[in-house]
Amino acid sequence: MRPFVAFLFASASALLVTVPALWPFLWPLTWVALVPFFLALRDATPGRAFLLGWGMETLIIWVAFYWLVGTMVRFGYIPIPLSLLFFGIIGIGNGVRMGLFAWWTRRTAAADSPWWYRLFLPACAYVTLDYLFPRVFPWYLGTVQRPAVPLIQIADVTGVHGITLLLVMCSVAIAAFFPHPSQPPRSAQRRMSLTLGILLVLTMAYGAWRIQQVTMAMQQAPPLRLAIIQPNIGITEKGERRSRRAHLQMQVDMSLQLMAQQPDVIIWPETMYPYPVEKHAERLVFPPLLAYPNTYWLLGALVYEQQNGTYQQFNSALLMAPNTDILGRYDKQRLLAFGEYIPLQRYVPFLRNISPTIGNLTPGSGEPVTLPNGVRLGPLICYEDILPELGRQAVRQGAALLVNLTNNAWFGETHAPYLHRMLAAFRTIENRVYLVRATNTGLTSIIDPLGREHDPLPIYQRATLVRTVQPLQLSTLYTRFGDWFAQLCSAVTVLLPLGQWYRRRKRKERT
Repeated sequence: MRPFVAFLFASASALLVTVPALWPFLWPLTWVALVPFFLALRDATPGRAFLLGWGMETLIIWVAFYWLVGTMVRFGYIPIPLSLLFFGIIGIGNGVRMGLFAWWTRRTAAADSPWWYRLFLPACAYVTLDYLFPRVFPWYLGTVQRPAVPLIQIADVTGVHGITLLLVMCSVAIAAFFPHPSQPPRSAQRRMSLTLGILLVLTMAYGAWRIQQVTMAMQQAPPLRLAIIQPNIGITEKGERRSRRAHLQMQVDMSLQLMAQQPDVIIWPETMYPYPVEKHAERLVFPPLLAYPNTYWLLGALVYEQQNGTYQQFNSALLMAPNTDILGRYDKQRLLAFGEYIPLQRYVPFLRNISPTIGNLTPGSGEPVTLPNGVRLGPLICYEDILPELGRQAVRQGAALLVNLTNNAWFGETHAPYLHRMLAAFRTIENRVYLVRATNTGLTSIIDPLGREHDPLPIYQRATLVRTVQPLQLSTLYTRFGDWFAQLCSAVTVLLPLGQWYRRRKRKERT
């Protein structure tokens, strides 16, 4: 295959991967998304394969995360040329992942490989690089399958990586049927297809069984009534000091209107309590709430500490009692680069001048907060709900309910809030807990332990949501052992080629 044609094939795969991420109803396309890419690799040297993979992943990042440029320009006040430069670097840097995958796939390919080697090695290698390669926004091929509820239930065993493995195997199996000198024999093609079919049937059967089991557990769990406020306050308005009192009163009024529905907890989004809170404060400045003694509040706020000439600021979630006492605090652990801090600014001080609006926050070491009835809430702030290890950590610390406080107003009217929700939904299946998403401008919703979304509020509208959930504590393999499946795939990625090399060496020695 000529280089230009191979590039077109790789670009076609990039679009097939990206389009379902932007329009989720197209999720079936992901099952064939990598077929053109695998066809392009068949005649490529390892070096050319690296370039094809690098270019493909770079294109995926540039298309799927286009909204980063607007965010940097509109809200970060970073000049357009510099924003484009940063965005270009992000895409090129992330592209190395697929480049390494393509290089390893070609480097370990051999015409005499058995069918199981051809089927499993590329899929395991893909999962390995998904797992090991560092990314600011960790997104995975399997997350696009969120609408296929029975299929994605396997995530409580394998994490999202198990779904990704099946998707890559499907493309490998389909590509094997296209004529080529390296095409596997008919018997190998049949075995690859049969193996894939069996795995899909088993995955769907497990999903159907798990749906029934988790549904019964939800029906038997004690209820917790939640009220969520979506204030829809713009970024510019939110930063106005003179509007703080009005914003506080507006959200209090929205909350009090829901008291007739007797919520146990009222939730406000990220940093929507408008006043800075001293770290050791015992109470919040808040209107009297003693008329509602059974309702508690989880509020996003900025917390500061000034000690020995140093000033630290934390992005926090505060659990407040009806008498305005602070009962617990969670500090955000993973800060967003170029939003809440500037990478390397400690070593390159002039980077601080890139934008006056980029924060200088301190990462915390938060733990779940506990309601008086003993239910533990696991706050996840901003993009922390797309990080599998943080959701798992909160559940292992006793959280029976995950609560994401976020503010997607930074991204404007783009696909970013929808991508955020798609990635976050898998925390519910992995750990079999509800995820409550309280957002400033949308998409506020509740996602149940099966990954199904309930009652999403319309985006960019002031609205409220009241719903009863059932906090669960169902032990899952993923919660207990984390990414064991991805680690197993990593071992297979290395050991299978070593086994093949040893087998060929022994064969040569016999001849």
